[in-house]
Amino acid sequence: MNQSLTTNTPEVSRTASFWSTWRWWLPPAIAALALVLYFVDPFIGDWDGLDYTMLSLSGYPSSMALGRNLFIFSNHLLFVVSRSLFQLQPENAYLLFKYVVVAQAPLAVVAVWVLARDLSGSLFASTMAALLVVFSPVFVLYGGQVMTDVPSVLVLTVALIVHIRGVQQKKLWMILVGAALMGLGVNLRETVGFYTPWLLLAPYVFGWKFGKREVVYVVASCAVFGLLAFGWFGYWFVTDPQYRLLWHGWRESMRDESARHPVELANLRPYLLYFFITAPVLFLTLPFAPLREWRKHRLSPMLALWLVALFANLLLFFNYSTTINWRYFLTGLPGLVPLGAVWLISFGEKKLGSKRRALLAWTGVILLFGLVFFILVRPISFEFIQRRAMSRDYVHRLESVPTDAIMISGAQTVAVHYWAAIGDGDWQTIGTGGGWPGDKLFSTVENHLAQGRRVFIDSDPRWWLPCSWQRDEIPTIVELEHHFSFRHLTDTIYEVRPLNDPTARDHPDLKRLLPENRPEDTKKCPPGRR
Repeated sequence: MNQSLTTNTPEVSRTASFWSTWRWWLPPAIAALALVLYFVDPFIGDWDGLDYTMLSLSGYPSSMALGRNLFIFSNHLLFVVSRSLFQLQPENAYLLFKYVVVAQAPLAVVAVWVLARDLSGSLFASTMAALLVVFSPVFVLYGGQVMTDVPSVLVLTVALIVHIRGVQQKKLWMILVGAALMGLGVNLRETVGFYTPWLLLAPYVFGWKFGKREVVYVVASCAVFGLLAFGWFGYWFVTDPQYRLLWHGWRESMRDESARHPVELANLRPYLLYFFITAPVLFLTLPFAPLREWRKHRLSPMLALWLVALFANLLLFFNYSTTINWRYFLTGLPGLVPLGAVWLISFGEKKLGSKRRALLAWTGVILLFGLVFFILVRPISFEFIQRRAMSRDYVHRLESVPTDAIMISGAQTVAVHYWAAIGDGDWQTIGTGGGWPGDKLFSTVENHLAQGRRVFIDSDPRWWLPCSWQRDEIPTIVELEHHFSFRHLTDTIYEVRPLNDPTARDHPDLKRLLPENRPEDTKKCPPGRR
């Protein structure tokens, strides 16, 4: 029958007390916390994290996609309360936001354990599923940053647990709460919305006989999901003209980025590589786990969820960002690991004679993959992480320029915005990436100079990586030397002056930034960014 979840193993009842099984879920949770703390980012994290921190301080939604409202406004509330009770200063607020994410990592692992146990009825499979998440390199690294990825895993998994239990018991309030949590999850990461088919598919695979009441339940759950997924964004878009302007600006920058990174078959290589890195052992189960489940139980709830999660990850192929950023594959992780874990335990049991031996053996394999990843990737990732951490100290460079200066700072553009938002200055930027003016760079600088503004460029090669979009921007930066003269200020910072300024006769040697002059740096570019 469709209503059965999968094999009923004698090892545990699905109704067994959560607390009575603490020996199974607590070790993975502790391991997750320990790993995240060991690899915790020395500052805020990815550049998006600096944006989230600034917006959380001001209480304003992001212009990206649907606004990341749940993440930003929950952080804003935490900041307001902490500032009132503990006099938390804005420059230290990132620590609060970051360690709230850290605290959610073990909770996400426990939630995955519960979801897998609800679907499989197996302590061994549920623990295996939790370990697949614990040792996901992406989960570990982003569990220590002010980023939405790990919180979205937690909220999505809890939403699935509640919704599944509601469908099993035909309790409307649980179905609606699960749909509501999933909708709120879209306000953490929009990719949570890729699980929408589950709201339609779940009642069928749990054996519902559709009558008027059942149809009302499904329609109501979809309505609640839609309201909470899009309502927050809709409010800001309708009521705030400034937000509409910013959002359309984001859309325009996304069109430009999509043109630079078109969807093509060549993207399949980084796509599969990042999919693999997210959870290597899980990736190896993809061809086998669904076939075994189909042969034994046809379209079981666990297989249906696996298909929805795989669908979510497949949709990522059509987003240009997937080819240059590895973290998006956390989207499918909660739905993929239960079935993958069941297959691993079953396969291991056949080869080794017991589920316990299978669990221990696969844990060893996961640890081996983790060790290899640490040895091979850690030096490169460490360099990128340390470069991002330099944003914390970039304020000291900004102290050498006027507080109203226009900065061309490459990868540290977001750091300039961050320290201006903190209140240390009123610096503005000529941005990189989405804010890059392209061929209009020269006229933009000329306009600022004509208005009496002072423009500075930081020529530090660390801020001008020969990777991804900056690779295309560097040649234009080099061309600045043919349009302007320069006055050396300090270290790698030069003031950009009109070409006929007799007081500006220094040479910044911007040609050294070109990719062809930096072969060693180019080799370090991740796949898809070269």
